Amino acid sequence: MVKIESLKDYLNILDEEELESLSTKIYMIIDLICKDYPKYKEWFFTKQLPETINTNKRNILFVKNDKNEIISMACLKKYETEQKICTLYVSDSCRGLGIGSAVIEESMKWLETTKPFITIADYKLEMFRPIIEKYNWKLTEIVSEFYNNKSQELCFNGILINNKTIKTQLYKKLVYAINCRIKDYK
Repeated sequence: MVKIESLKDYLNILDEEELESLSTKIYMIIDLICKDYPKYKEWFFTKQLPETINTNKRNILFVKNDKNEIISMACLKKYETEQKICTLYVSDSCRGLGIGSAVIEESMKWLETTKPFITIADYKLEMFRPIIEKYNWKLTEIVSEFYNNKSQELCFNGILINNKTIKTQLYKKLVYAINCRIKDYK
């Protein structure tokens, strides 16, 4: 049986230094995600972690192995308008053991929904396909160049882009196109 822990359960147990150490250990198993999401580290330490510690709007779930090493984690966001699995990760050596499903089940309990919003880079679709099919998640949007310029984000059970974001993306594309034209004339 998989024991899923919540960082919130440690807030009153650990001192500041111990909490920082645990948070860093949780982050370190997903540091590689910065290749896909360049601003991930900044987001984790300035948004996800502080809101997990100071509010009931976010949470971080994690799983340890018998050596007390973090092997899986999920970052969750529960706003009135959005219940999202922001990050879901299981260490390569532990995949296929049901850990991901267990973490998702616990995430859905905390988020109070069986259809959490989740985005997945298009090239990771096959890795997530069993979970998507198991929980009957629906593809609701495909967004280009949102987190990086290497892939499209496949959105399930929710919408990533709002009108303001669309305008920002169009503006960035326009500025890029103008800059390219200026370079061509030089």
